[in-house]
Amino acid sequence: MKQKVSWGRKLELKFALKRKEDFQEFAGISLRKLPGDCLAIMKLLHRCRPRVVVELGSALGGSSLMIASWAEHLGLEEIVSVDIQDVPRPSHPLIKFIVGDSSSPDIVQKVHDLVAGRPCSLILDSNHLATHVLQELELYHDLVGKGQALIVEDTLVDVLNFKKFRGAGGPLRALKEFLPRHPDFVGAEGIEPYVTTNFFGYLIRK
Repeated sequence: MKQKVSWGRKLELKFALKRKEDFQEFAGISLRKLPGDCLAIMKLLHRCRPRVVVELGSALGGSSLMIASWAEHLGLEEIVSVDIQDVPRPSHPLIKFIVGDSSSPDIVQKVHDLVAGRPCSLILDSNHLATHVLQELELYHDLVGKGQALIVEDTLVDVLNFKKFRGAGGPLRALKEFLPRHPDFVGAEGIEPYVTTNFFGYLIRK
């Protein structure tokens, strides 16, 4: 797995973060993503055409609401979004918000039951510690069928060497351990933006 990021890309990301370009809103709901990553997610999901998107890490629900707005173009039937915090989130007929720990057996089973074998893409955006991300990858990767997307967000914490993650590592460290055991997951070509928080995090199951 190639993991080299140029100095120029790192610098551009630092400028974007300094300008708080990752502090966005969708329909008035907070959305913590760079605009380029929003477009990249849309492009990848349009390529994969899932019937269900599972999102681990709802935050305030802005990203789920954004994805739901693309449903007509994607052929999307449902978004299942899990978060450990119980906070007010928007109501939408296509979104099923679940409150609970994504790694707990009952939540894992509930999500699998809701997907019910339908074509599914998976977005990981909850606790970014490597141990937790790796656990989520192992618990949920089977939902991702051939030709579907696996999006692992915020690998920037490893690339930019955030102090909080220097010991335990973040999502990129988890991917380094996960991918050799699952070589059917490969980088999605033509998707990753130049300025991104999700370096090497746009994957597809071949």
